[in-house]
Amino acid sequence: MKKINLFILCLSFCFSSIAQETWTIDNPHSNLRFEVGWEDFSIRTGEFKVFDGTIVTNSREDLTNASFDFKVDATSVDVIADRLADHIKSDKFLEVEKYPEITYSSNKAIKTGEDTYLSIGKLTIHGVEKEQAVSFRVKGYKETKKGILYGIEVSLQVNRMEYGLDWGSPRLAETITLVGHLLYKLKSE
Repeated sequence: MKKINLFILCLSFCFSSIAQETWTIDNPHSNLRFEVGWEDFSIRTGEFKVFDGTIVTNSREDLTNASFDFKVDATSVDVIADRLADHIKSDKFLEVEKYPEITYSSNKAIKTGEDTYLSIGKLTIHGVEKEQAVSFRVKGYKETKKGILYGIEVSLQVNRMEYGLDWGSPRLAETITLVGHLLYKLKSE
């Protein structure tokens, strides 16, 4: 009888360790910022206020086989100057009425360090889809009263010209840096 119980326990542990988990972004406790060079001497910064996404993984310790989906509400862009925000949202740049979302999707990551990864996926901005590398670092996970939380820091460099975002040239640099500090919650079934 003890052998059967031990076998069932081992079997349930094996299945639970390969069971997929889905993590969803906790938007109020996350942020997505961007910065772009201005006139070679300054930096313009801003953020997107509304975004969501999921990670589906088989392991919290190894995200090489994880899938990532991320969606940004382009209309939620926020910068210090209202006039600049209007330019970014207008048909001069993001055309948010025509292209209200920025999306990223990938189904694998390459481990580059103890807690760092490189994900190659499809980034769509302004209706243009391109392959894009995204670096991320796992900050860790822990159980809280509100559930299990998972922290990830992402960063990417986007050549805006490849997405038809040429307004502001040459005063505005071609490369936009995006950095996200993202808190995910384990989705309850």
